[in-house]
Formats: sequence, C-alpha cells, structure tokens
Amino acid sequence: MRQRIWNLIFSRYFVCALVIMLEVLMMAFVIAAASIVSYLFLALTVIVDFITVIAIINRDANPEYKVTWTIVVVALPLLGTLLYVIFYRRRVTKKEELLLKESFTKIRSLRGSNHAFDMMRRRSPLAAGKARAIINDDPLAEVYCQSSSVFFPSGEEYFRVMVSELKSAKRFIFLEYFIISVGELWEEIHTILVSKVKEGVEVRVLMDDFGCMRNLPPDYENILRREGIQAYRFAKVSPEMSSVHNNRDHRKICIIDGKVGFTGGVNIADEYVNKTVRFGHWKDGGIMLKGDAVGGLMKHFLSGWDFTVGSIGEYKKYFDAVTPLKCADGGYYLPFGSGPAPIYERPAGKNAFLNLINQARNYVYITTPYLVIDYDLTESLCNAALRGVDVRIITPGIPDKKKVKVMTKSSYPYLMKAGVKIYEYLPGFIHEKTFVCDDKYAVIGTINFDYRSLVHHFENAVWMYASPTVLVAKEEFLNTVNDSARVDEERSKLTLREWLTRNAIRLFAPLL
Repeated sequence: MRQRIWNLIFSRYFVCALVIMLEVLMMAFVIAAASIVSYLFLALTVIVDFITVIAIINRDANPEYKVTWTIVVVALPLLGTLLYVIFYRRRVTKKEELLLKESFTKIRSLRGSNHAFDMMRRRSPLAAGKARAIINDDPLAEVYCQSSSVFFPSGEEYFRVMVSELKSAKRFIFLEYFIISVGELWEEIHTILVSKVKEGVEVRVLMDDFGCMRNLPPDYENILRREGIQAYRFAKVSPEMSSVHNNRDHRKICIIDGKVGFTGGVNIADEYVNKTVRFGHWKDGGIMLKGDAVGGLMKHFLSGWDFTVGSIGEYKKYFDAVTPLKCADGGYYLPFGSGPAPIYERPAGKNAFLNLINQARNYVYITTPYLVIDYDLTESLCNAALRGVDVRIITPGIPDKKKVKVMTKSSYPYLMKAGVKIYEYLPGFIHEKTFVCDDKYAVIGTINFDYRSLVHHFENAVWMYASPTVLVAKEEFLNTVNDSARVDEERSKLTLREWLTRNAIRLFAPLL
C-alpha cells in the first residue's frame, strides 16, 4: 500500500494535479493582489462577475448547474468567472469539431434502412417515440431487429463467455474500457490478445487515462504497441486547466469480428469477478449482442477511437463484417452513447431514462452503484411512484466511496416519502447498471444514476424493446432484491457527521 502511494506521488498524474492547483492558486493570488492595489480593477471585477451571472442565468441549462456556478462566481470574484469559462463546457478545438463532423457523417452514411424502426412503429407507436427521442439525442443511434442478446447477472459469467469469444476471433478485436488493471483477469485477456496478433488479428485497445492511472504502468500503451496491439489512452492527463480532465471515457465495449459485442458495468479488473475482495461480494452484470445490433456498438467505438487518435479511419470493412441474424429473438435494440456538451447537445442517457419513467405503467426497477440525481429525475421517480407505479432501486450495502454513499443515502428520504422502494445489497457492492420497465423495456450499459455519468462522462448503453432479455433482467433484479434489505425510515436517517458532509457536497454535486 505504501509503495502504491509513493508511486502515485511520483507519477505524472500527481505532478499534473499539483501544477493545475498551482495555476489556480497563482490566478487567485494575482486577482487578490490586483484588487487590493487598484480600485479600478476591483470595479472591473464586479462588472465582469455581474455579466457572467447574467449569462449563467440566461443559459438553456439545468437550474441546479446555474445555482452552483452562480455561487462559485460570486464567492470567488473573477477567479470564479475564469473557472466557469474553463470548466463549464468542454472546449472543442476546430480540428476536433471537423474530425467529429467527418466521423459522424462517414459512419451515418453506412446506416441501413429504417426497416427496423418502421416495424417497431407499426407494432408500438409509443415504443417508437421513445426510440426516436434517443436517435435525436445521439447522431449515431439506430434501431436494429435482426439481433439477439444474452444477459449476464455477474462479472464472472460475463467474462467467461467473453474470453471464449476472444479465443475464436479471426479478423479484429476492439476493446474500450474505463479501467484495465494488472491482475489475473487482464493477464488472461492480454495473453489471448498477444496470441491473436501473431495470428494476424487486428487488435485495438482504448483505455481511459484517469481510470487506469493506479492500475497500469504509466507507459503501458507503448508496451502494448511493441506487442503489436494498437493501444491509446483516452484524454491523457496533462498539466493544464481544462474541462477535458472532467470528461472521462466511462464506456465498456468489446467487439469481436463484428459478430458479437459486449457491454455493461464490468471493467477489466480482478474485483469485478471477485478474484480480489474489496467491498464484500462485487455484483456486476452486462449484455452480449449478436447480429446487426453489434454494428451499433461498433459505431461508438470507432468514433471514440478516431476522436482519440485524431484521424479518420476506414469504416466500411468493419461494418461489412456485421451479419444480421436470420433467427433473431424478436426484440428491438438501440445501442446509444451519451457524453458532455457540445459533443452531445442533449443528455441522451438522462432523457432515455426520463421517457421510460414518465410513461411507465406498472413498474420501474433500477440497479445503480450511486444515486446522486438532479431534480428532474428525482421528481420523475416520485411522480411515477405516486401514480401507482412500483418503483424500486437497489444500491450497494457496502460502498466503494464513503462520501458518495452519504450523497446516495441523502437521496432516500424524499424518494421513499413518495413511495419509492429502496434496497441495499447486503453481500457487498453492486456495480450493475440495469433499468427494467413494464416487461417491455430495458436499458443495460455503463450509465450510473449520478451527475458524472449523466452529464460529464462518455457513456454507452443498449436500449431494448420486446426482447426476451427484458424478462431475464427483471427476474435477476427480483433475485437481487431477495439478497437485499429494504431501507426503512430509521435506516435512511443521516448522522450529524453525514448531514454535515452531505450539505458540504450537495451544493457542488453538479460539478463533481
């Protein structure tokens, strides 16, 4: 443990964080010094802050973000304005903007007909409306029907099948993960990747720099490249103040030969398959797709890859490998992505959940490791429960982050008062991200019910309608309820220390 701390202190991540902190302190010092010696500068500061507050109020944005940023600007004269300009919205360079536009245009040109969407619309206009909303929010989203899926209720099952499929790869393997960690699981997968490269299989690995900073050597992508694996780190941490550091790649995607695709909550680390015990039993889950829906996952991988690499690759040969299933399972699948503005103008994940919650008739079942949501989602869940919908949420019994657990716990009383049933998974930590509704709909992917996932991170998920997997996910949710304890009024109460922590964090939760 001590060695890991020393390694972190002498890592580029610590150096970058230290430099950024010094930059902020220097800015604060210069502003404070100038304000003391110059009344004119002080007056200009007041005018600039006033204009900034007016701009914040008039933005088309969630009121919670407006309140938080207004407090920052008012509490930190001029410095708050500078922080707002730098961090409020991801800054996209002209080169990145052109690259994204070209990438999206090129990928969308490979889109098939609207056959699947038209079929779903004839079957259920209501379902088609929900799908249309996602398609409007995500320019790469598309409905597929010649597909099938399998739901995995644990990380162990997920990776058992995934490893088997990796061994069968013939043409290409794409991996995109927030966390890849040295250990038994990665060693097994890494050995397969190296052997596949020797067989002539193209292997690409995209990993988030921040997510891997404590789990991999700092130059690990270079090690992989020397082995023939194309590897890149997403948004490498650098010693400059930038909103890029706040927008992590939280996606988990595995695509093999265009024939099979995997996604879910599971990262490539030993705790996700309980080879290492950190917070009791780690429960996770995911989904495997076969058929034309694999192309939906591949769109998001390739666009994210090219955005990271900074060039446009060849797409057609990969999409030509995607084969629609002749014996599909009858379900409709819509793989979609979400991310920060301005890359995604609207919060695709949040809107997908809102549309399902607001139109739910019988039940809404949610598993999430964190429950730190805004007013819109909170009120939607409460309103659904008040109109008689069975709303249940499962959160961890043993948290991985104690401060976030306090925020999760502080969400309980208001939801419970409206009739939302909340459970805590007793054996340990539940990292699964599953949303099931009315025996018809499910969303399975990487999106947590918290600000980071819904606003700041790049995420992905599979929205589905009328798939047999919906009922499988429902059954697994009910099984998990049996291993959980329902939170009552006494259990939901905050201690004084928790109450103080919650009040200190909650105000700035939208920025965290």
